[in-house]
Amino acid sequence: MHLAMAFVRRHRSGSGLFSPFVLPSFLLAATPWLWATPLALVAAAVAHVAWFVACEWLAPPAARPTAPSAARAHRAAAGPATSHASTGSVPTARGATAPAPGFAATPVITILEETDEIKTFRLARPDGLTFTAGQFVAVRVSVGGKPHVRCYSISSSPDARGYLEISVRRQGLVSTTLHTTLRSGSVLAISQPAGQFVYPAGDDRPLALLAGGIGITPLLAMLRHAVLTDPTRPISLLYSARRLQDAAFVRELSLIAERYPHVRIGLTFSGGNAPPPWRAGHIDAAMLRQYVSHPAHTIFCICGPTSMMAAMDQLLRNEDVPSDQIRSERFETAVAATLVNTATPTALAPGRASGRDEYQVTFASSGRAGRAGAAQTLLEIAEREGVAIASSCRSGVCLTCRTRLADGDADCRSSMLDPDDRAAGFILPCVAWATTDCVLEA
Repeated sequence: MHLAMAFVRRHRSGSGLFSPFVLPSFLLAATPWLWATPLALVAAAVAHVAWFVACEWLAPPAARPTAPSAARAHRAAAGPATSHASTGSVPTARGATAPAPGFAATPVITILEETDEIKTFRLARPDGLTFTAGQFVAVRVSVGGKPHVRCYSISSSPDARGYLEISVRRQGLVSTTLHTTLRSGSVLAISQPAGQFVYPAGDDRPLALLAGGIGITPLLAMLRHAVLTDPTRPISLLYSARRLQDAAFVRELSLIAERYPHVRIGLTFSGGNAPPPWRAGHIDAAMLRQYVSHPAHTIFCICGPTSMMAAMDQLLRNEDVPSDQIRSERFETAVAATLVNTATPTALAPGRASGRDEYQVTFASSGRAGRAGAAQTLLEIAEREGVAIASSCRSGVCLTCRTRLADGDADCRSSMLDPDDRAAGFILPCVAWATTDCVLEA
């Protein structure tokens, strides 16, 4: 009994065995040898319990710091706070702090190797996070002490409630950082899902998904969603990769084709050497007709490299597919948004027909105002005038700086805002330039 209580005390307090509270316990433990009667044993037992309670009261266990658990990080995902990880690494569960505004700290559940260059990161899905198949999230990491934001399509179905997945090909600074530093238990900062390239629900027409390379990821989310929610809708997925070893999800795609008779899967490899039943070459008219029965009456969703998408657009037009049945997503969105900040002022604001070099910018909530030069974004004006507008990517991707323009006009060069936001007057000050005197709700 004495040893059990001593170990309980040590475990709860984290202290060593040698403590001033230990000596009286040894005297109590010696009681049976000094006074060996039933009454003495009962008295010693009562005294042990009383002394244990006294120790708990006199020296309560100190709170010990513990590493944030995945569950706590998951709960924190709903909160607004954020920060980035230590220099050169992605935040992990043991070293993560709160993420930047607009981002949620999301634990990595597991990592799946899809190919030599593509990994799928399965993340715990934050409470309340919803998305439509085809949308993307922005990921924020710190490399070399600088924050970087990139967008990655969600490859899992929105019907998978407990998690979401992003599938990332190693091809740049941020993707390489994710590949080399993320582990199960790491914490990754992600934004709310966004994007207008989504599954065409509420339409009975057949659906064809045309994918090139890593462009398979949003289309895979659509396919996974479709087989669960549209079990009778004819669906075709045509997937082009350079070689078989470069193609991700091949086993899953084959299994889907076997289990769902209304789904047709075709793979083609531009580098040749295509094993049966797949084919060599690019997606062409013959392949399209093999897998899509009535192209002119089919909805097409295309995602891949720019050259591939241009070729697919021309192919579909040659097949008399109406333009309103062709939807596409370019993976260069984030890169293009970043380049906005390096463009010339005349290219950014062609509407400055008045010849004025400056405009008055008023920040209504802060009660401050400043002059906006031709090359200065509204975010830069706000920072110069001491107006706090949360920001992160500074390239019109992450939506962190979303602010309503109460009056006047601004040239907002971002495709990330949805039409409802634009109609309500919202802009992204990090990629917006004043074209008249204007008022921001900031």
